[in-house]
Amino acid sequence: MTKFNRKKHVDSLITYSHRCSMKFKLIRSVILVVFALNALQIWAQPPVLDEYKAEVGINGGGSFYLGEDNGLLFNHISPDLSTFVRYRLNTRLAFRAEFSSTNVVGNTITNRLLYFGDVCGEFNFFDLEQNPYKRFSKPFSPYIFLGMGMITDIYTGQNAPEFYIPFGIGFKLKLANRLNLNVQWCNRLLLADNLEGDTSPSISSKFNNPNNLNGTNMLNNDILSTFTIGISYDFWKKECSCLNINNHK
Repeated sequence: MTKFNRKKHVDSLITYSHRCSMKFKLIRSVILVVFALNALQIWAQPPVLDEYKAEVGINGGGSFYLGEDNGLLFNHISPDLSTFVRYRLNTRLAFRAEFSSTNVVGNTITNRLLYFGDVCGEFNFFDLEQNPYKRFSKPFSPYIFLGMGMITDIYTGQNAPEFYIPFGIGFKLKLANRLNLNVQWCNRLLLADNLEGDTSPSISSKFNNPNNLNGTNMLNNDILSTFTIGISYDFWKKECSCLNINNHK
């Protein structure tokens, strides 16, 4: 019969206990490191910016017209100034109302100051929202737009504004919680060929609908094009739609 060795048994128990203690310390250290990294990741996440339904802003840039007295892009550029209001249906769709003023300059004519306003629907190619917890949200987006507008003061004695079709492309960037950058190229296609005005009978007969194609050939109509850069400010804050609030009720 094997003699029981108390000292050896006690030593083995002490060794086993020591090994278990080391394992528990290692597991505890790993758990603490995981929690620390998770807390650091949450702290390092960019803040979720507040969401707003609308924005108001101003644009500044240049304009040029395309017609019988000018057929070159970005030729005879005149200053353009506008103000706008944008209402966001969601992160992809929005409506914009814009009021602008500029001059029309050609090779031989200089027209008076024009005023025009339009309403456009916009489509963003990205989900325009600064939210790190939404996979497809981005603080910037290119966009396209199309709408309807009216222009006045084209010629002396104009009794009612004339219609035009605005369309173009742009780029939006969220600069801060309530500040945005807007870059836009807009083309306004008139429904007539008379943007040159009627400063004199000779100019009127030479440039304003010389081929009598108004209303029959859209390619003969004048175009007023603008390239602008602007700043806008958000307002009308959205209510929080966090799921966590509903889960805790």
